[in-house]
Amino acid sequence: MSPLLQTLFPKLNSLSKRQKLMFRLLLLSISPVFSACTSTKIYPRISCHICLSQQDGILLLPLNWQESFRQLSIAEQNRLEKMIVEILHEKGFTNVALYDQMDYELLNAGIKDVNDPVQRANINLELGIPYLLGLSLGELAWSGNWERTDPSDFNSPSHWENDTHIKSFLRVALMETATGNIISDYAIETTISEFPIPIGDGETLDLNFGSLFKAVSISTRKGIKNIVKDCGC
Repeated sequence: MSPLLQTLFPKLNSLSKRQKLMFRLLLLSISPVFSACTSTKIYPRISCHICLSQQDGILLLPLNWQESFRQLSIAEQNRLEKMIVEILHEKGFTNVALYDQMDYELLNAGIKDVNDPVQRANINLELGIPYLLGLSLGELAWSGNWERTDPSDFNSPSHWENDTHIKSFLRVALMETATGNIISDYAIETTISEFPIPIGDGETLDLNFGSLFKAVSISTRKGIKNIVKDCGC
């Protein structure tokens, strides 16, 4: 048994060799069943009232425009943007672009500020892109209890004991460039909970194999697919 696992989970020290072997096997097999500890709820704010064609242009606004997304690294933001484009391509949308990759085309059309109604309308008039896709991140947190291996010694190693969960609250909205109207708007809440692993004698170790990025990526994937379904005809 690795020293790291023994430090993180002191209960392992009291296990028999057979129990430790079973614990290793459980760790190896945990991934296929881990999804049972993940739940996602989708809350409608504005239900889609248009028919989105697969030939319609969609411009994805940069995630880092939203300060809330700066809780994630630049690499993680890039992975999310790439995932969004890939999902839309998989759904048959052929005219999907990242705002940051269209700097030349946007500037050439005189578009510097998408909040300006005239400039925003020109995204459709000049570039033939009728929709903007924007995401904003609300609550993103990891909560639980840290316990020390020796409560009387402040310098003793700490470990994640129980009651852990990761929560992400994401908003996904589709906007018309011509009018600035939001035509589809949903909030997606994802929670990743701890996973109880039996270690014998009726005891369990409650582990959480999630991450903040995983919670956001699940919300993003389900949010984008929901927008496509919502606006389908």
